[in-house]
Amino acid sequence: MEDILGWLTKYSPPVLLLVLLGGAFIFVSKQVTENAISAQFEQYRKEVELRLQRRSNFEERVLLDRYVLLRDIHTKLGGVMTDLNRVKSGTTVKGLLHNGDLVPLTEVFELIEANRYLITERFRTILSSQGQLEIQYANTQDAKVIEKILSDYVELEGKFDQAMNEVFGLDRITWDMTPIKH
Repeated sequence: MEDILGWLTKYSPPVLLLVLLGGAFIFVSKQVTENAISAQFEQYRKEVELRLQRRSNFEERVLLDRYVLLRDIHTKLGGVMTDLNRVKSGTTVKGLLHNGDLVPLTEVFELIEANRYLITERFRTILSSQGQLEIQYANTQDAKVIEKILSDYVELEGKFDQAMNEVFGLDRITWDMTPIKH
């Protein structure tokens, strides 16, 4: 305040008015610029947040689709192996073999290949290997070869379970039934 009174005695009123107008202009310009930058930054932040939310929703959907597809393919492979065991035991399974082709296994291989990007190479390798073992199992009568095939199949089952737990964290999901204390 003393500075302004000192300027009044030193400078003429028009010069002082011009200096005050210049100061006001600088102050207003600074505020407008800060507000414009702040608004642009806020808009950018909202756009990034929206993109991240969309990506998060997409990744959640991919994981759910992957889980359902892997579970379905694995279940179909298990069904084929069960039917092959029935055939080995002397039971006739309708629709399993047609002209030497394991009909349900063909569908499984088609699913694996059609969805190879969704299921990832790790699962593709495990599931395809299980399917190949089922073909070998269907085409052999040698007890030692069958024993080796079944051992390899069980090993792949373990790898599948491990991969499912690593990818989806199924073994970490629990239902806490601890009563709530009041």
